[in-house]
Amino acid sequence: MNVAEHGLHDLLLERLIADEAADDTVSGLVLAAWAGDQELTDAVEGRGGPAAERATSEAAEHPNVYLAAVHVEGFRGIGAPATLPLRPGPGLTLVTGRNGSGKSSFAEAAELVLTGTSRRWENRTSVWRDGWRNIHTDDERSVAVDLITAGISGTTRIEKRWEKGAELDEARWTRQEPKAKRADFDGSSWRDAMSTYRPFLSYSELGALIDGKPSELHDALHRLLGLGALTAAHDRIKAARKRIGEAARSANAQRKALRAELENSDDPRITQAAALLKPTKPDLAAIAELIAGAGEPDAEAARLRAVLELRLPEPDEIATATAEIRRRLDEHAAVANAETGHADRVVELLRTALHDHAESGIQSCPVCEKGTLDDAWRTRAAGRMEDLEQATAESRRTMSELDRATADARSVVQPIPLAGDVWDTWSAVRHAEGPAALAQALETAHGPARTALAAKKADAEAQLARLDEAWAPVARRLSAWHDEAAQAATQSDRLAALERADKWLADTSAQLRDQRLAPFAEQSRQTWQALRQQSNVELGPVRLDGAANRRRVAMDVRIDDVDGGTALGVMSQGELHALGLSLFLPRATVDQSPFRFVLIDDPVQAMDPAKVDGLARVLADVALTRQVVVFTHDDRLADAVRRLELSATIWEVARGERSAVEMRPSGDPIARYLDDARAMNLTTALPPDVRSELVASCCRSAIEAACHAKIRSARLGKGYSHAEVEAAILEANTTNKKANLAVFDTINGGDLSVKLAAAGPGAADAFRMCKKGAHKGMVGDLKPFIQDVEKLAEWLQT
Repeated sequence: MNVAEHGLHDLLLERLIADEAADDTVSGLVLAAWAGDQELTDAVEGRGGPAAERATSEAAEHPNVYLAAVHVEGFRGIGAPATLPLRPGPGLTLVTGRNGSGKSSFAEAAELVLTGTSRRWENRTSVWRDGWRNIHTDDERSVAVDLITAGISGTTRIEKRWEKGAELDEARWTRQEPKAKRADFDGSSWRDAMSTYRPFLSYSELGALIDGKPSELHDALHRLLGLGALTAAHDRIKAARKRIGEAARSANAQRKALRAELENSDDPRITQAAALLKPTKPDLAAIAELIAGAGEPDAEAARLRAVLELRLPEPDEIATATAEIRRRLDEHAAVANAETGHADRVVELLRTALHDHAESGIQSCPVCEKGTLDDAWRTRAAGRMEDLEQATAESRRTMSELDRATADARSVVQPIPLAGDVWDTWSAVRHAEGPAALAQALETAHGPARTALAAKKADAEAQLARLDEAWAPVARRLSAWHDEAAQAATQSDRLAALERADKWLADTSAQLRDQRLAPFAEQSRQTWQALRQQSNVELGPVRLDGAANRRRVAMDVRIDDVDGGTALGVMSQGELHALGLSLFLPRATVDQSPFRFVLIDDPVQAMDPAKVDGLARVLADVALTRQVVVFTHDDRLADAVRRLELSATIWEVARGERSAVEMRPSGDPIARYLDDARAMNLTTALPPDVRSELVASCCRSAIEAACHAKIRSARLGKGYSHAEVEAAILEANTTNKKANLAVFDTINGGDLSVKLAAAGPGAADAFRMCKKGAHKGMVGDLKPFIQDVEKLAEWLQT
């Protein structure tokens, strides 16, 4: 069951119990429909017990997943191996670069390796897929992501790797968990979650959210609301209702058509049948009696049909049986003669004598009364009997085979219950004396019997045709309709119950849908409020409307406090993109999603400057609880982040010759604080003591930002949850505690000065000066101090 559906079954039970309209029958059908197709079938047909226990399901548990890095080689715009490093945990990362720099290749690589495909070429012609290879690489190609999963220590790598010359679909897709071997992977473990909480949004998808099929956005939101199991139950009930209803409608339509055909007949039985078919609910018992009572005019039809059922062996069966008899006769004749018959008698005589000798011991021969049956005689007699038995064994075997062939031949002769010489002759074949006579009799009698039976059948068919010309076809059709109508009649009560269950579920589903949509719709409205900035378009309630092929997401708007109809008809392209983000972000960041990251590619296009500022604030707000990675070639978003002093890591992607891509840090918090410190140091308009305090304060902020980055990266990598990490940072409320937590993983660590010395000469002093100087200022040249702080910040992050 989808995570978002957890508890829905209990809520359904509560409503069934509280609603008087849901009687035991309706409740049983609803719970059975929830459980599955077979359970509903059993409930409709009165089989089985309550399905509540079978319907329950535990919610699936998903760990929280962050991105630690994206690796690309020979894919799209990236040739030589390149890595986009990311800080696992909440925060905003901007990846900037001009068009063609390769930045979007990182986004598409992450999407491909985590979902198995890319929306860039999905459902498009092959020309969109052909450009996946980088033209400057001929060797193996690969895309990979490193993941940090809450509760699991270490990094998991998901990778797609292509051998030289391999096609796009021929990659080996693998997963390597911490301290484990690399194993094949197919994405099935999170396929449903990836569909429901998809964390990727490209520029083309941003437009598709609004411009795509209305049903696709409707279904995406419906999955997010976790109503899939309820919808499936409702669909099962509707299908069962349709199936039973169609049977009743079919029976009624056939009744009308049959009655119309029978009205003008002169046959009294047909006239009576037409009269019985007139009422909407005919007397099925009377129709059954008419069919059974009419029977056949005199049993002649039954006799004629019996003739048509008679069967004789096929010619090849007769040929096989007679050939087998003759073959076995020949085999036996080849080994059987007078001597073998005499040998059989001698064997029997010796066997009796040996038995008597074994019982009575040495004695005179009872046959000749001269010899003595002693041990020497026994030895000679046993040897002679063995020789004679071997001589007669083949004769006995061929006789056994002949007996079997004879029995098989007799079995094909079954008496035909017809009068006449030909049938008497055929029946007498079974009693032929001897195998040879049996074979001859079979060949002689079979042909005439077969000819005679064919003539009998032809005559029977002709007579039946005359009898069936009027009533018999009507009786057969009437009987078939009666069976279907009787079945439909027994289902009428079941159909009524299904109709009541259908209505109850439709009403309840709508209520639950609106109830679960409300928070999502409100979040979308608030996101739009932040994004719209100077727009005079106000977003109204978001609704799921329609059904079947007409389902859609309805979004009403107000323009200058006047109802403006639907959003799609009045918004500019930039406003539509902002609206698309308003729908995407709540969906991708719901608490149930296992993906604690979102990747957004080119969201700024067509936005005016005011909306870019709104976008920066929205992304920063989302980044408080999510890892947000945004790819953009538009410098306005990075400028807005810097101008609004929003916390963000900014990477610049530069592409050199032969698709060599370089990542350059640009404006991450630590770098910004250090840049501010350098700028303050060069400012002559401030008194030296004030300037030195500001420099020390900026450097201390850089040290603390480095500590935060190290704490988040290390603890998330060890399996701590995001909430636990943030609580630990909050508890470390001084610079000294933050450094201890970063270096020793505890706020009460060891000798911090000794440990910081590993960062290089002057590192420990720089740390002390950051704390002291921010309050009392410093004297002398501050440039070396800032350099020492920069080295210390780099060391703290390693």
